[in-house]
Amino acid sequence: MPEAGGSLHWAKRASGDGVSLPARMLSALLSLTVLAAPAAAAPHTPTAAPPSGIVFLEDDYRGALAKARAEKKPLFLDSWATWCHSCLSMRSFVFPDAGLRPAKDAVVWLSVETEAEKNREVVEKFPADGLPTFLIIDPDTEQVIGRWLGTSSVNEMRQFVVDTAASWQAPRKGGKVSEAARAEQEGHAAQQKRDYAAAADAYRRAVSLSPPKDPLRPARVNLLLSALGHERTPEAIRECVALAKTELPHSQPTSAGADLADSAARCAATAGDTPEAQALLAAALKRLESLAADPKAQLSADDRSSIYGTLADHLDDLKRHDEAVAAMRQRAAVLESAAARAPDVATAATFDGERTETYEYLGELEKAEKLLAAREKEMPGDYNPPARLARVLLEEKRAPEAEAAVNRALALMPQGPRKLSILGLKARILEAQGKDKAPVLREQLALIRSLPATQRNPETEQKIEAELKALGSASQAAR
Repeated sequence: MPEAGGSLHWAKRASGDGVSLPARMLSALLSLTVLAAPAAAAPHTPTAAPPSGIVFLEDDYRGALAKARAEKKPLFLDSWATWCHSCLSMRSFVFPDAGLRPAKDAVVWLSVETEAEKNREVVEKFPADGLPTFLIIDPDTEQVIGRWLGTSSVNEMRQFVVDTAASWQAPRKGGKVSEAARAEQEGHAAQQKRDYAAAADAYRRAVSLSPPKDPLRPARVNLLLSALGHERTPEAIRECVALAKTELPHSQPTSAGADLADSAARCAATAGDTPEAQALLAAALKRLESLAADPKAQLSADDRSSIYGTLADHLDDLKRHDEAVAAMRQRAAVLESAAARAPDVATAATFDGERTETYEYLGELEKAEKLLAAREKEMPGDYNPPARLARVLLEEKRAPEAEAAVNRALALMPQGPRKLSILGLKARILEAQGKDKAPVLREQLALIRSLPATQRNPETEQKIEAELKALGSASQAAR
């Protein structure tokens, strides 16, 4: 899926900015897209306590850490961004749910907006390979003791929080941490250092120590598959295929089950044309299709949309374009229904990014333009509608109008990594009009160099430098 945010790991549809993006999980924080979810819907803090009773501390890591130490509880960290539609889906539909009430007092709840300069310390200390990422942190050592990648059902999140907190409390109450939990924590430590081989080794031990009915086993399997996917050696891919083949028949109709099916499809596609890989790919696609269509599956509209999108990715790769189009039409129906049921404009706008991308895929640009023009009027303080609209207008070859729209978006944006892609979009719009894009590229370069190290992408920086050098050479040659 092209839309940033979520948890299917390896999808690769390119956004309109030419950036390769993951399905429901961002492969890197700088893999940005103009299809972001609205900032207006972002805050966790409700006007009244939600049915779950969970109230997040916002953007105050030190305060939350002190509170966790004082209350002798682990710290729950929600790393999110205003452009991450799956982040907002979790915030709107999972965390307020009454089914999470048993987890309310197990941890101290903290939410951190990863693009805000005031959260630089947290972003550098706890880099996220994808958004949303949910961590549980030991407040005494500040080590990660629990990691959940991407979206979840209410039941999955409750189990994750309660079991991880109980494991942390066990030695403090005379008990022991299980060997599986200890191995998982070693994996988290390696993951923080981006040592994916060591992370895979630790997660492998955690999986082997988890009985088939262990409720945390599916999450540990997904952690291992994710680490193997990042490692990307031939040996890691072969292991990914073998593990996915074993686990796929036992996957549950949940977000974690969808992640497993997508990981199975990704490693099968990466493995090539071997009979085993082809059989796994066929089984994974069949599983994804059945999950998306299953009304009883514990999946949000955002989850179902992401599944249909990743199905389209795979089907296009397999040259089955008519089936890919059918999947995207189903995706459009899911999103339009969800938006129509939304209680307010901000919640409905959560689906705008995916709707826009879907309409673009289907060649329905007028529909996208109408949606975004109306949304910009409804949410004048949100940069996302004009940013999306600028891209649509550029695709319609209306570059002057696109330039005006992208300038409206940039005027509303903070200085964060998200702005890089919007500046990249502006550079494309200027180029389409034969205008000088060098000043925008220089602004991009300055911005990327100001970001926390964990949010900087050396390849992007080198690409911008090379483009500026080429423009300079061309300018000198023309004189």
